[in-house]
Amino acid sequence: MPYDTVRLPSCAPENHVSPNACFQSALFGMVARGRRKYLNGQNITSFKGMSISYTGEQLDQGDLDVLIHAIHLTAREKDNRRPDGLVHFSVRGFLTGIGRKPGKSGRRWLLNSIRRLSASNVEIRTESNAIIGDYSIYGGSLINDYFYDPRERKYYLRVNSCLGSLFDRGWTQLCWKQRMQLSGDLTRWLHGLYSSTKTYPIKVKSLLILSGSNCSRLCDFRRKIKKSLNELLKNGVLKSWKIDSEDKVHVIRTEK
Repeated sequence: MPYDTVRLPSCAPENHVSPNACFQSALFGMVARGRRKYLNGQNITSFKGMSISYTGEQLDQGDLDVLIHAIHLTAREKDNRRPDGLVHFSVRGFLTGIGRKPGKSGRRWLLNSIRRLSASNVEIRTESNAIIGDYSIYGGSLINDYFYDPRERKYYLRVNSCLGSLFDRGWTQLCWKQRMQLSGDLTRWLHGLYSSTKTYPIKVKSLLILSGSNCSRLCDFRRKIKKSLNELLKNGVLKSWKIDSEDKVHVIRTEK
């Protein structure tokens, strides 16, 4: 598929957008420091109507920030009539744009994240017609290729042009400023989830599995999720939340 045919929402040049598949699964999950694993054809937990298989180093919410910001910059380049899908940016500007410090460790972290996004293979199947079992498949890396210029400290990269097919299956516009105020992978994962889907009650155990959390005890995860929900409340993402007697999480989003 030619790069000038990549399909992104019309609001993408002004706002940060992402396919719902990135928010409604454990594809960008919880990775403890120093415990990132290599997965080979691993089935990733996701919402009903979608199945994901992944090969590569585990991805986390920081990697999702890199992908979403790269999509945003790509849309801006495309809006300026650049036909090859190539986007260029300074390391400092990009790291600042995703709320990270632009020092030596930040530069190293960004390179490793781009490597993970380009060296992996993701296969996402989404139902087109549940009655007859018809589905569409996205397969490939999320970032296609990249080049780093050490003299100018600039990257030139292309997101996979077929990502547009995932947007066709549902996408969400994020409040980026709000997301950048959130700390921790679980809080950002919940932010993406509740931004992209109806807020029906979900059991704490289901959220543990769906988020890809590495918590081995449900009580530990429950404590963490309460802390994250309070942070979402404090930052205006949620109007209220509660966990009922059946251990289901209920939330009410703040109206946009």
